[in-house]
Amino acid sequence: MTINPKQHKGNAPAPINWLVDWAHPSDEIELMALFRSAFGQDMPPRLWRWKYAGLDPSGALVRRDGRLVAFYGGTPRDISLFGRPARAVQIGDIMVHPDERGILTRKGAFFLAATTFLERYVGDGKAFPLAFGFPSNRHNQLGERLGLYAKVGEIMRVTWPALKAWPSPMLRIRPLDTGMGAAVDRLWAEMAAALSHQIVGVRDFNYLRRRYLEHPTISYRVFLASSRLASTPFGVMVVRELDDEIELVDIIAPPQRLAVLVKIVRRLAWNLDKPQAYAWISSQHAALLAAGSGVISPMEISVPTCAWTQGTAPGELYDRWWLMSGDTDFH
Repeated sequence: MTINPKQHKGNAPAPINWLVDWAHPSDEIELMALFRSAFGQDMPPRLWRWKYAGLDPSGALVRRDGRLVAFYGGTPRDISLFGRPARAVQIGDIMVHPDERGILTRKGAFFLAATTFLERYVGDGKAFPLAFGFPSNRHNQLGERLGLYAKVGEIMRVTWPALKAWPSPMLRIRPLDTGMGAAVDRLWAEMAAALSHQIVGVRDFNYLRRRYLEHPTISYRVFLASSRLASTPFGVMVVRELDDEIELVDIIAPPQRLAVLVKIVRRLAWNLDKPQAYAWISSQHAALLAAGSGVISPMEISVPTCAWTQGTAPGELYDRWWLMSGDTDFH
């Protein structure tokens, strides 16, 4: 439904030559052109369709004199919210045409797109009680100045050297296949129970299959660790091989098993002749993931929550998200 800019709920009325509307599949060509203008590179159409499959609308957009100048997208994510099932929306693909970036105020295209999306979808009694994302500290500070976001965490990078020694003779490591869904679901249930005091995105087999095994542009390697004697699932590791390191993208296991799983990943780095492995993790879990052998460094990436609409107070969410790079839509 088209929104009359004069009736927009923001503190300042939109210029009458700006039109706020919703993005539909029919807008794909214009959205791809905006992405190219905003980021200086192309978005593969198959990646866009994978991210927004089944979503209509996929976000809010702003037109100036009929030309698309801003987009604010969101994709649903099933979560465990302090031990209860819920849904959040991950904000992504925030795009503003370079010609409009000088108006990053409450009179600008970014503000119009953001408030339109947040007012419709996020907050108490709406489709998503929580919103989250991975903006740079600079972009998050802009959102805070505009009253859109409140910071509730940050992302750290943990780096380990490759490990020559075999981590554990009691564990068997196998590439994950589609017949191991029950093992993944069991591990997710154990992880969710152990993190019932946190907010964590669902990591069951259906999610893992779509997010990693069916990704249209990135090839991930997914491994299941289980006990040699009883074949009891121990943990799942999702990794991505890069030129000079490997990235631990995701883990499905209770946190107390992280140290052993990290050693397995470090051993994999050794096997692949990579000098190191690394991972992203929300800051409150960084020391646990580092396991005494990792170096923790800041990423200048914030974890925000929506401050524009009525919802859970930011203080109740601070350092409560479990997030890794696999929770992003760009790793």
